[in-house]
Amino acid sequence: MSVPQKKATNDSPKAGLVQKLNSLLESHGVLGDSSIGAVFSYPELRVEFINRIGQRILSPVYEGSDVSEDFQLSDIVSLESKRLYDSQVYPMLQVSGSWSGSLTLKDLWGGDIPAEVSIWNSGPKDGLDGRFLFLHGEPLTYSTFKTMLGWKDRELLLALLGHMRDAIYFKDRESRFLRASDSLIKRFGLKYPHEVIGKTDFHFFGVAHASEAYEDEQQVIRTGEPIMDKEEKEVWDDQSVTWAATTKLPLYDADGNIVGTFGISRDITKKKAEDEARKELELRLQLAQRLEAIGSLAAGVAHEINTPTQFVADNVKFLGDAFSDIGKVLSACRALVEKSKSIQEMDAERDTVLKSIEEVELDFLQGEIPQTIDQSLEGLRQIASIVGSMKEFSYPSSPEKAKTDLNRAIENTLNVSRNEWKGVAEIELELDPELPKVCCLVDQFNQVVLNLVVNASHAIASTKSRQGAIKLRTSVNGYEVLLEVSDTGIGMNEETRSRIFEPFFTTKEVGKGTGQGLAMVRNIVVNTHQGRIDCESEIGVGTTFKVYLPIDCDDESID
Repeated sequence: MSVPQKKATNDSPKAGLVQKLNSLLESHGVLGDSSIGAVFSYPELRVEFINRIGQRILSPVYEGSDVSEDFQLSDIVSLESKRLYDSQVYPMLQVSGSWSGSLTLKDLWGGDIPAEVSIWNSGPKDGLDGRFLFLHGEPLTYSTFKTMLGWKDRELLLALLGHMRDAIYFKDRESRFLRASDSLIKRFGLKYPHEVIGKTDFHFFGVAHASEAYEDEQQVIRTGEPIMDKEEKEVWDDQSVTWAATTKLPLYDADGNIVGTFGISRDITKKKAEDEARKELELRLQLAQRLEAIGSLAAGVAHEINTPTQFVADNVKFLGDAFSDIGKVLSACRALVEKSKSIQEMDAERDTVLKSIEEVELDFLQGEIPQTIDQSLEGLRQIASIVGSMKEFSYPSSPEKAKTDLNRAIENTLNVSRNEWKGVAEIELELDPELPKVCCLVDQFNQVVLNLVVNASHAIASTKSRQGAIKLRTSVNGYEVLLEVSDTGIGMNEETRSRIFEPFFTTKEVGKGTGQGLAMVRNIVVNTHQGRIDCESEIGVGTTFKVYLPIDCDDESID
């Protein structure tokens, strides 16, 4: 593995300073090939120089990396020694200008380096322009910095962290990062490995995801049981969303104690989007098949009903006309009976007729039969209207969009769906008579209206009174038309409202809702017709859906 020299050594304006700093380190017994030597500006404590072995230990690189040595003294103090550094080392440097003792350093990738460390300030006799802080580190382990004996595993780990496309990380018991792969560092928008050490998920993600990740890691620490391939929705601070499949396992020390967690996380955002697209395609296919089946069935039923309805209507009309004629005869008979009262010879015949009139309640029949015929004709007209609506509702439309009278489509859908709402709701219509024809697939628009009306009736049926109103209103909204479907149902809270368009999400009991209705509605409006749909709802007040559809087709030649 190649080890680049610090850039300052090749920078001619600083070459003299670098040489001077290196000489001062060597004068204090810092051997460039076996002891860590580093110099920091004071009081900023930003690195100015690292000797060759110090660079290899503190700022290890992997082939092809661009890791820089741009760091501060605190960045190479391990989490284990952070309290010691804050409470003793740094204050002592400010008071006396020097400190010596055992201190666990860490490389910029998070690896701990137990060392005997001496730190001191530069003085006037050093002949430097400015103040500097010098660090000398000797290893406390059995290996030496010179031979790097026993450090092969470290090299292998660095190669793994540097090259793995999946995010790899190690955390302590407080879920603070100890090490992180280069891929994770880049996902966090960082440049240097040490920028993530000591931080937690709360520094990078929204509270919801960070809290869930923390609880998962604490569970692993408590139980020792790993969490395998969990799909996580990652909500970042900027509210962007990604998805990851994460495995988290307990991290053990040499004595078998759990000292933290480690994990691997694979970005599945693209796969998730592909899965959603596949589900949406399946949903659209189901909708098409459903519409086709309903259309075929309804068209057949409408045809079968239409024929007998027509001849029954014709017969009833005939009976009405015939009874009107019979009424004239009955009136003449009544007049004849009245006139016969003066003819004694006709008493017997007259009594017989009067008795018959009384027995059959002819006065009542003459008043009720015309009303019955009129009511029958009105009922038959309603049947004919429903059959006509059903035929239009179910008639398979062209695969191409066409100009459509939405008001008529709404009326047809209400006729067909009467059974769903008539027991719980009164329908209020405010249909703009000047509404222009809209470019759409009429059968799919019918499905949108049907689903919204049925949902509205179910929402009303869930109230205490089980009675309410559904209002449908159309209007022109610039280059769009607006359909509003409002109900006086139970309403929704914000959490439910935010999820209503998710496939398979439902608040209904098992067996009473598939969770596909509103997902279909959104797909038809947004994806098929390039429109939009909004929802407003308040608990105890009701819900309003607003559907916006472009008036014109993409192809303006469509009639």
